[in-house]
Amino acid sequence: RHALVVTMAGLHARGWCDGTGGNFSCVLQRQPLQLLMAPSGVDKGQVAPEALIVVDAAGGVCQGDGRASAETLLHLAIVAGCGAGAVLHTHSQAATLLSGWALAAGQLELRDLEMLKGLEGIRTHASQVAIPVLANDQDLQRLSAAAGPLLPSAPHGVLIAGHGLYAWGADLAQARRHVEILEFLLEQRWRQLLLEPLALQPRGIQGITHVLLDIEGTTCPVSFVSEVLFPYAAQRLEQFLHDHATEAEMQSLVAEVREAWRRDTEAHAAGLIWSSDGTVVPYLHWLIQVDRKLTALKDLQGRIWEAGYANGELVGPLFPDVPAALRRWKREGFTLGVYSSGSVPAQQLIYGHSNAGDLRPLFSHWFDTRIGLKQQAQSYQAISDQMGVAPAKVLFISDSVAELEAAKASGMAALFSHRKGNPQDDSGSFERINEFSTLQLHP
Repeated sequence: RHALVVTMAGLHARGWCDGTGGNFSCVLQRQPLQLLMAPSGVDKGQVAPEALIVVDAAGGVCQGDGRASAETLLHLAIVAGCGAGAVLHTHSQAATLLSGWALAAGQLELRDLEMLKGLEGIRTHASQVAIPVLANDQDLQRLSAAAGPLLPSAPHGVLIAGHGLYAWGADLAQARRHVEILEFLLEQRWRQLLLEPLALQPRGIQGITHVLLDIEGTTCPVSFVSEVLFPYAAQRLEQFLHDHATEAEMQSLVAEVREAWRRDTEAHAAGLIWSSDGTVVPYLHWLIQVDRKLTALKDLQGRIWEAGYANGELVGPLFPDVPAALRRWKREGFTLGVYSSGSVPAQQLIYGHSNAGDLRPLFSHWFDTRIGLKQQAQSYQAISDQMGVAPAKVLFISDSVAELEAAKASGMAALFSHRKGNPQDDSGSFERINEFSTLQLHP
């Protein structure tokens, strides 16, 4: 009783359950189930131990004076669904605002923050959690039923839109830690949203005549490649090789893949079954699975994607701000180029069959890894040489810090592309850009 009262007072002091808000419980016993709780309608910062009530598995008061909150049913659902030993419900400003803001998405994503490691089971800051968000409902039985399927995979908490946070733990101490961690993360997300308009302020870069653009995470979502293009090619790879086996170009590509396989020292690659008929399909499927950047594979994928774009099964999903910015820069006299790990044909397919039409005429240069690896400064020097311009006149935009560092080492200007869904959030020493509409270039 004393520990629950102290916990409630501490959360009240932080402004997370003002007035009579909030609801807090811990398990007294499991057979039969009994929860120790504060009665409804009281200031949670001033509850005495003897004023706490005990409720049963049906939510009825079996000991003490006062009324059990209707929200007791959700506490019971969390205890049953997660094996929780304590459930803490707060009404903070951040939780109340963000739960309403994220309701349409059905979840609130939190990622790449050191405090994530305070949640049980998370060992690195390079993690991502998604807190389920449910619509508020005065019918707590219905709300509890809606929450039930989401609880086992939830990161020790759920949000109720316009209402607040429910967090839990194996015992009261862990539940308090989880509510403190989640409230911190929610506050961080709220403040990030407040700062985002600052990133939309127009910014100018002087001395630029050429713009060099990455694709994945810069002009189109990373998920398009991993969730659409890669599976599309993998499903059609074997049949495509069979259908084009007599073509000289295809035979050359297959020979290149076979030689790469022969030289591959990776244990898994070496353990793949080498077919007597010379097929390289097992090795190609493994390369796709581990996202190995083999140029010949990129070429093969590009050929398969070409057929998909031609029949309308694939469309390049450019970010909404990209087409207008490309047209504006071209109109203003800037030279545009692409540098991606995807093959040049694959690059041209995305822009040639984009959701904004055929944008290929806007670009003067196309580069893939045949000119060099994207993490090496000499690749960017070679690109500058081919474009016939000093590196200092080129702006490179990418979502990879390693690529930006290589470009910078060659003398290029560099900006970090910070798009929703990108795997890398830390921009290092590079300035971030959230969308191209704010970028003003000057020769």
